[in-house]
Amino acid sequence: MIFFYFLTLTSFISVAFSYNILGVFPFQAKSHFGFIDPLLVRLAELGHNVTIYDPYPKSEKLPNYNEIDVSECFVFNTLYEEIDTFIKTAASPFSSLWYSFEETLAVFQKENFDKCAPLRELLNSTVKYDLLITETFLTDITLLFVNKFKIPFITSTPNVPFPWLADRMGNPLNPSYIPNLFSDYPFDKMTFFNRLWNTLFYVMALGGHNAIILKNEEKINKYYFGSSVPSLYNIARETSIMLINAHETLNPVIPLVPGMIPVSGIHIKQPAALPQNIEKFINESTHGVVYFCMGSLLRGETFPAEKRDAFLYAFSKIPQRVLWKWEGEVLPGKSENIMTSKWMPQRDILAHPNVKLFISHGGLLGTSEAVYEGVPVIGIPIFGDQRTNIKALEANGAGELLDYNDISGEVVLEKIQRLINDPKYKESARQLSIRYKDRPMSPLDTAVYWTEYVIRHKGAPHLKTAAVDMPWYQYLLLDVIAFLIFILVSVILIIYYGVKISLRYLCALIFGNSSSLKPTKKVKDN
Repeated sequence: MIFFYFLTLTSFISVAFSYNILGVFPFQAKSHFGFIDPLLVRLAELGHNVTIYDPYPKSEKLPNYNEIDVSECFVFNTLYEEIDTFIKTAASPFSSLWYSFEETLAVFQKENFDKCAPLRELLNSTVKYDLLITETFLTDITLLFVNKFKIPFITSTPNVPFPWLADRMGNPLNPSYIPNLFSDYPFDKMTFFNRLWNTLFYVMALGGHNAIILKNEEKINKYYFGSSVPSLYNIARETSIMLINAHETLNPVIPLVPGMIPVSGIHIKQPAALPQNIEKFINESTHGVVYFCMGSLLRGETFPAEKRDAFLYAFSKIPQRVLWKWEGEVLPGKSENIMTSKWMPQRDILAHPNVKLFISHGGLLGTSEAVYEGVPVIGIPIFGDQRTNIKALEANGAGELLDYNDISGEVVLEKIQRLINDPKYKESARQLSIRYKDRPMSPLDTAVYWTEYVIRHKGAPHLKTAAVDMPWYQYLLLDVIAFLIFILVSVILIIYYGVKISLRYLCALIFGNSSSLKPTKKVKDN
């Protein structure tokens, strides 16, 4: 009986396992780290021991969350260039891709790694970790810590996976119907030339990454661990799962293998109370508020004067108030209905019911926040995937694209008035919000589940498809196609020569017999 009571008691006791989790995020783009940071914090809240190397340390220390600052290690010199500079680099998908390669190549060099004391110390660490989490945009350099600790690893990407990321997961990414991130090709049906250029982009992206970025970072791997260790290319193909910032409301619908986990919106928390001055400014606006922010990399103060004045003109003509994230000290010519600040709580502002419109560069984190709250968007794409994101909203009737080169006071004013005054935009944004939220689990809970799943199942190798280990010519069925062509050509040649020989034989038979039946001409003797 005592044994029975013991079993009954223990059946109600849940056993919690605490894991040691390492995160390495040297890439200096706040939106990239902002996508995965909520997962790291949540894992610490659940009792796991989380050690993070990142360039954006928090101002306050969190329990179970040990944060090491690497903001001085890999500094991008062009992070806060003028907007016109970014425009020039984004003239085409190919120039955007090359700019990304060029900047990464310049920063992630061995000499910069040698100068990064925290990461060099980590290479000599004797701490035992259960899992590595890292970003994998263009920073496979972090995978050398897999060689160091011999542990499973999870990667994250702040957008739909690039060709080199899909390739390492064995995930199909067919350029015939999936437009690349840097383009504005339609999601539903691309033209022949769209597909042609899209295919060339995919080939150049995959080949360029492996030949340029990965080759450069492989030098660092070999320097520290020697030539006998697995290459970063082979390590990358051992990725357990990849957390991707994708959802069918915002991105092209793509097939996903089990190891590709979409968690778009993972960063969206419950809205917090607004600062009193901002809340008062919004609440007292009879006609609502327009929120204007160009993200963390594109500073509003770097707008050329004529572009800045175009917005000032448009804002002065509308009855709504305007919240403008302006990083400068003074905004020249600011009208009375504008409030500026170097920092604004974007997520909390967009959650306020009196916010009528969001003017943005189209970054995926901000765009997904607007979609979540059902706020229409005017998007001014500058670089990267921003044009694709805005095109998705435009296709769903929840926003409009404003080309940077078309900015003028009248154009901006006309777009603002149309999106605020025409109820179809708000209704489309509301419907998009409903679809975006309709999921079996929250994005954060999904990410936590799969993170712990990978640890529980020793890296979860059963999630990988056979495509990961296939040579490219087998994956593309080139050997099968070549064999079938060989068989087809052989059959055709056999038939051709068979018919040719048969006809020659028949001709010889027929014409040979005919000639033997012909009367011969007798020669008269003289």
